[in-house]
Amino acid sequence: MLEKTKETSPLFVKPKRRTLTDATVIAIADAIRQEKFPPGSQLPAEFDLMQMLGVSRTTLREALRTLEEQGSIVRKRGRGTFVTEKSIVKDLSINFGIKEMISQAGFIPKTIECEVLEEEAKGKVADALEINEGAPVYLVKRLRLATDFPIVWSIETVPAAVVNYKFPSQSELTELSIYDYLEKHHGIRIYHGKAILRPIAAPKDVANKLQIRRNDVLLLINQTDYDENQQPVIYSIEYHLADKVTFLIHRKGPHR
Repeated sequence: MLEKTKETSPLFVKPKRRTLTDATVIAIADAIRQEKFPPGSQLPAEFDLMQMLGVSRTTLREALRTLEEQGSIVRKRGRGTFVTEKSIVKDLSINFGIKEMISQAGFIPKTIECEVLEEEAKGKVADALEINEGAPVYLVKRLRLATDFPIVWSIETVPAAVVNYKFPSQSELTELSIYDYLEKHHGIRIYHGKAILRPIAAPKDVANKLQIRRNDVLLLINQTDYDENQQPVIYSIEYHLADKVTFLIHRKGPHR
């Protein structure tokens, strides 16, 4: 049986006006706003919600669908319905790493998967790094967490020649960003980057890593980073959870 809050007030105020679906949306949204269900917490099961709100399953599901479209909740197949976590802001006007992005949002950055591979540059990667196809490159594949939630799957590529054919172990890159590693061990500082941002349907392998459904919307960043001599140093592919990361861009004009 569901408990009431310490003040013995009900978790929800039952809908009384407007269309029943709209009123149900408002009732649940108010409960979330009042932190009766904090960010990241799970809502009660459908049957319990129906009893608490006094609505039918059809009305409840329509309301939950609306709240999900608004970004207030996220429904995870086989797990339940959760209140959306506080969004992490990635300011695209400032070029810093994922670790710093997570820390600035007040979360604990973690890396639970880290794989370092040596491959040959091909196609877009070779073009972006301005090297010949077949030239050796190092790939760093990492799954990044904000405290306990996976939010970014990234693949970063660095020409082997840039780091004198010496690259760190997986354990080193579990703690350091690529930016920090290059500056600390090779004296290479990143001065600017060029990025392309677009929404995509989550591929199956990426969806599994980020614990979402295949074809859920992700925000993909393809970026090339340059050193002080305008030499491309890193080419990265980052898959960001659309419901966890908000992208901020400072725009100039029309008059400067």
